[in-house]
Amino acid sequence: MKVYTTTKRLTVKVIRDYFNEQGYEARHSFKGLKYASNELAKETNLSPLDLLLLVIENRPIDEAYTHSYGFHTRNGRHLIETFANYYRLFENR
Repeated sequence: MKVYTTTKRLTVKVIRDYFNEQGYEARHSFKGLKYASNELAKETNLSPLDLLLLVIENRPIDEAYTHSYGFHTRNGRHLIETFANYYRLFENR
Protein backbone atom coordinates (compact mmCIF):
# COMPACT_ATOMS: atom_id res chain seq x y z
CA MET A 1 0.00 0.00 0.00
CA LYS A 2 1.33 3.39 -0.98
CA VAL A 3 1.77 5.89 1.82
CA TYR A 4 0.09 9.22 1.21
CA THR A 5 1.57 12.07 3.15
CA THR A 6 -0.42 15.05 4.20
CA THR A 7 0.87 17.76 1.94
CA LYS A 8 0.01 21.43 1.75
CA ARG A 9 -1.54 21.06 -1.71
CA LEU A 10 -3.32 18.10 -3.22
CA THR A 11 -2.88 17.22 -6.89
CA VAL A 12 -5.10 15.41 -9.37
CA LYS A 13 -2.42 12.70 -9.73
CA VAL A 14 -2.44 11.95 -5.99
CA ILE A 15 -6.25 11.76 -5.96
CA ARG A 16 -6.36 9.55 -9.07
CA ASP A 17 -3.64 7.23 -7.68
CA TYR A 18 -5.50 6.93 -4.38
CA PHE A 19 -8.80 6.11 -6.10
CA ASN A 20 -7.10 3.50 -8.29
CA GLU A 21 -5.28 1.90 -5.36
CA GLN A 22 -8.45 1.67 -3.27
CA GLY A 23 -10.48 0.36 -6.20
CA TYR A 24 -12.90 3.29 -6.08
CA GLU A 25 -14.87 4.29 -9.13
CA ALA A 26 -14.74 8.03 -9.74
CA ARG A 27 -18.18 9.61 -9.97
CA HIS A 28 -16.96 13.17 -9.66
CA SER A 29 -14.32 15.38 -11.22
CA PHE A 30 -10.82 14.90 -9.82
CA LYS A 31 -10.16 18.58 -10.55
CA GLY A 32 -13.23 19.56 -8.56
CA LEU A 33 -12.17 17.37 -5.63
CA LYS A 34 -8.69 18.90 -5.77
CA TYR A 35 -10.08 22.43 -5.84
CA ALA A 36 -12.48 21.83 -2.94
CA SER A 37 -9.83 20.09 -0.81
CA ASN A 38 -7.20 22.76 -1.33
CA GLU A 39 -9.55 25.72 -0.83
CA LEU A 40 -11.04 24.30 2.36
CA ALA A 41 -7.56 23.40 3.64
CA LYS A 42 -6.44 27.02 3.19
CA GLU A 43 -9.48 28.22 5.09
CA THR A 44 -9.20 25.75 8.00
CA ASN A 45 -5.45 25.01 8.23
CA LEU A 46 -6.19 21.29 7.95
CA SER A 47 -4.60 18.82 5.56
CA PRO A 48 -6.32 18.70 2.15
CA LEU A 49 -5.87 14.93 2.09
CA ASP A 50 -7.57 14.58 5.49
CA LEU A 51 -10.47 16.70 4.24
CA LEU A 52 -10.82 14.60 1.09
CA LEU A 53 -10.83 11.39 3.13
CA LEU A 54 -13.45 12.85 5.46
CA VAL A 55 -15.73 13.36 2.48
CA ILE A 56 -15.09 10.18 0.47
CA GLU A 57 -14.44 7.68 3.30
CA ASN A 58 -16.04 9.39 6.31
CA ARG A 59 -12.66 9.18 8.01
CA PRO A 60 -12.54 11.28 11.22
CA ILE A 61 -10.12 14.19 11.62
CA ASP A 62 -9.23 14.08 15.30
CA GLU A 63 -7.79 17.60 15.55
CA ALA A 64 -10.96 19.03 13.99
CA TYR A 65 -13.39 17.01 16.18
CA THR A 66 -15.42 15.82 13.21
CA HIS A 67 -16.99 12.78 14.87
CA SER A 68 -18.44 11.88 18.26
CA TYR A 69 -19.56 8.33 18.96
CA GLY A 70 -19.47 7.61 15.23
CA PHE A 71 -21.70 10.56 14.28
CA HIS A 72 -20.72 13.84 12.69
CA THR A 73 -20.30 16.77 15.01
CA ARG A 74 -21.43 20.24 14.07
CA ASN A 75 -17.91 20.98 12.86
CA GLY A 76 -17.81 17.76 10.83
CA ARG A 77 -21.07 18.64 9.10
CA HIS A 78 -19.81 22.16 8.46
CA LEU A 79 -16.60 20.86 6.83
CA ILE A 80 -18.52 18.43 4.61
CA GLU A 81 -21.05 21.06 3.53
CA THR A 82 -18.33 23.63 2.85
CA PHE A 83 -16.40 21.05 0.83
CA ALA A 84 -19.53 20.35 -1.23
CA ASN A 85 -20.08 24.08 -1.79
CA TYR A 86 -16.51 24.54 -3.04
CA TYR A 87 -16.96 21.56 -5.34
CA ARG A 88 -20.16 23.07 -6.77
CA LEU A 89 -18.40 26.41 -7.24
CA PHE A 90 -15.73 24.66 -9.29
CA GLU A 91 -18.34 22.87 -11.41
CA ASN A 92 -20.20 26.10 -12.19
CA ARG A 93 -17.16 28.02 -13.41
